[in-house]
Amino acid sequence: MLKRLTVGQKIFFSFLVVFILFGFASIESLGALKKSSSGFTGYSQFAQDSNQLGEIQARLLEGQSYVKDYIITGNNKYLKKYSENNKRLQPLFKNAEAAVTSAARLAMLSDIKRLSSDYDSSFAEVVSTQQERTDVSDTRLIPDGDLMEQTFERIIDGIGGKSGNAEALYWCAKGVRNLILGRLYAAKYLESSLESHAKRTLDEMEKLKAATESLSPLLTKKNYEYLESIKQACASYINALNRVVVATEKRDRLISSELDVIGPKMAALVEQAKQSVISDQDKLGPTLQARNASAISNTYILGAIVVILGLCAVFFIARDITKPLKRVVDAAYRIAGGDMSITMGETQRADELGDLSKAFGKMTESLNEMSSAMERVADSDLTVSIKPKSDKDTIGKSLAAMVENLKSDNVKIHEAVRILSTSLSQISAASAELTASAAETASAVAETNATVEEVKQTAHLSSEKSRQVADVARKAVTTSQHGKQSAEDAASGMKNIRNQMDTIAQSIVRLSEQSQHIGDIIYVVNDIADQSNILAVNASIEASKAGEEGRGFTVVAREIRNLSDQSKHSVSQIQSILADIQKATSSAVMITEEGGKAVEAGAKLSSQTGEAILNLSSVINQSAQSSAQIAASSQEQLAGMDQVAVALSSIKQAGEQNLESSRQLEEAVKDLDRQARSLRDMMERFKL
Repeated sequence: MLKRLTVGQKIFFSFLVVFILFGFASIESLGALKKSSSGFTGYSQFAQDSNQLGEIQARLLEGQSYVKDYIITGNNKYLKKYSENNKRLQPLFKNAEAAVTSAARLAMLSDIKRLSSDYDSSFAEVVSTQQERTDVSDTRLIPDGDLMEQTFERIIDGIGGKSGNAEALYWCAKGVRNLILGRLYAAKYLESSLESHAKRTLDEMEKLKAATESLSPLLTKKNYEYLESIKQACASYINALNRVVVATEKRDRLISSELDVIGPKMAALVEQAKQSVISDQDKLGPTLQARNASAISNTYILGAIVVILGLCAVFFIARDITKPLKRVVDAAYRIAGGDMSITMGETQRADELGDLSKAFGKMTESLNEMSSAMERVADSDLTVSIKPKSDKDTIGKSLAAMVENLKSDNVKIHEAVRILSTSLSQISAASAELTASAAETASAVAETNATVEEVKQTAHLSSEKSRQVADVARKAVTTSQHGKQSAEDAASGMKNIRNQMDTIAQSIVRLSEQSQHIGDIIYVVNDIADQSNILAVNASIEASKAGEEGRGFTVVAREIRNLSDQSKHSVSQIQSILADIQKATSSAVMITEEGGKAVEAGAKLSSQTGEAILNLSSVINQSAQSSAQIAASSQEQLAGMDQVAVALSSIKQAGEQNLESSRQLEEAVKDLDRQARSLRDMMERFKL
């Protein structure tokens, strides 16, 4: 059946079979991919739900951490961070409600959102109570406490300088102690919210009230008014503290009963929703894996079947096409190798390959005929007759024309060989004369070249000496320029040293003035020490008059006197050191003035040196320019000699080449004569 089809039809049917098989395999694979894709879509939805729930959980935990930080520190920056976190949380709820498809998880999200709203409301109440605590503390507790301390100081200052007020001073000290302890424990309560600290503060305030009652009959009218303001401030302080305690208890109750309850509930609900997503993923995973494995195995099996069937179809069709082609190709290779005995047998094929085999057989017969004609021409037989097969037989026409041309060319070559023999005789005589003339020219050029080489060596030596002189002059210029720059740098350095010496002199003068001021201050300190000593003696006398109650003042007076003695001793040491400093300062001023004079003399010498080096640099520069001009002239002369030498060398080489060419020409003429004789002998062998 295949032999009845053309080659194009066979190729078309082979491609059609392969295309149908692969189309069937593609449709089957596409169906398997759709099944897998639907499973992956569900799995991807679960992953999105899990991610959104994770973001909500992270935001909730972050908000709860800001709440704890605000409760602990009371810093408003955590309140601001909590508010910003809430703004980011609301879009997450909206996105999750829009994306989640499970009714159970939507219900959980609704509960989480409701609990989050309750948490916000409770935290707002906590913030309100916290701000109330802060306001009461800032506007009542701290000002009232400061007022009581300042008023006690006024009372103590008023009664401290008078005798007979020891009992009043005692009760003042008791009151101040109770006030300080009360404020201390109030501060601790604001920090830790411990009930024991609040109770201790109230106890100390009650003791303060008792101390003010005991102090009241011991004071004058003015100090009594101060005491009344302390009582009022104490009552206000207690009232404010009770308000702080109430606000703190309310805040702690909100934290423990609402915030600490709602927070874990939200966390548990979020975790429950995430676990439900994980559970759905665990159920879908094995099913999806089994479906994918089945689709992959089916695709592999179907693909293998398609490949096998396609290969079989391609093999049989290709074998039917390539087998006859191989016979034709083998015959063509044998003909290309020179084997013209090949013949193509009869074929029963009715397709293009059968036609190709028949046409190849006729081509072989025609080539055999032309081959036999070419063999006769190769044997110098130009009597052969070649007839073209048709008007389009270019090879036959070309062979016939070639034979006719060979006949005509043979006659022309005979005549050309005769003329060539005559011309070669004349060329041979001229070549002998040219060889002799070239030998004489080469000898003369060699003598001239030797003379030019001697002159060139002399020019080289002169150029080298002038270059050395120019280099020495150039180095001298460079050295003089460096010397000039060094002289300028030395002069500039001397000026800087002069300025520094002036600055040092001014600093030493200021140091001397400051030393004088220190002496004045030491004199004042010494006078204060004497007065302190006298005051200590008077205090000791007054303390001895006071008896037992003044014993403490006696100790204080003794310590003041000791400090006075130590101050006087230190003052004497400072005066001695200051005298040494002033002497050293005077010596430094004198040395600085002498150094300034020496620096000025050095600056003048540096200036004179710079001018001398400048003059020397000018002279050396002129010498360097003259040396450079001499070196340039020598270099130009040397270049001219080199050009002359090169020209003579070229002439010498040309003469030698001419001599050699003449000899080669003579040999070539002899060879041509021999070739002409040989060509004449060869042409005589052709049959015309």
